[in-house]
Amino acid sequence: MPIAVRSVPQTIQASTDRMEHAAADSGCGWVARLIEAHGEGILRVLWRILGREQDVMDAYQDCFCKLASLPRRPDLRSEKAYAYRTAANIAIEMIRSRTRRQGHWAGIVYDRQPAVEEPPDDAAPPDRTEELRRRIAELPPHLRNVVVLRDLSRLSYEEVGRMLGIDPATARVYRRHAVVKLAEWLGGRDGL
Repeated sequence: MPIAVRSVPQTIQASTDRMEHAAADSGCGWVARLIEAHGEGILRVLWRILGREQDVMDAYQDCFCKLASLPRRPDLRSEKAYAYRTAANIAIEMIRSRTRRQGHWAGIVYDRQPAVEEPPDDAAPPDRTEELRRRIAELPPHLRNVVVLRDLSRLSYEEVGRMLGIDPATARVYRRHAVVKLAEWLGGRDGL
């Protein structure tokens, strides 16, 4: 993890404490218990998906705000799975939004400053990590969910299967399909 992760524990703890108190005061004690039990794990997942402190903090807050704003406690088999998937979906949407902004940025710069030269064709390749994040966001939901839970959350196949309501063997197959698809998209580069 980046060095920035070590510099934010107090900020995270203060934010977590405020959210726990707000959730408890609003009658969402179940959200406060979820924050206490799984907040750190959700933060780790968000760091692995997003890699930027401000994005992580925004996604973390949005996740628990969404959970607290539900009209009633969801009748789910696993609140933990629901919280992780909510956080992952928020992070994926942030990556998609970031990608859309980056895609339009060159056109905006060109429109605003027509005298600016276009970058040379031999410009540095995009950051592989950012490209991988963007490609994970493009995976079909069933493949993306397995990759997020298995590779980014580092959960076992049994936990992934239980959270998604599938067999652990199916989770393995989905992960394999996701890795193959990511390798195709990334040009068969080594390292996946």
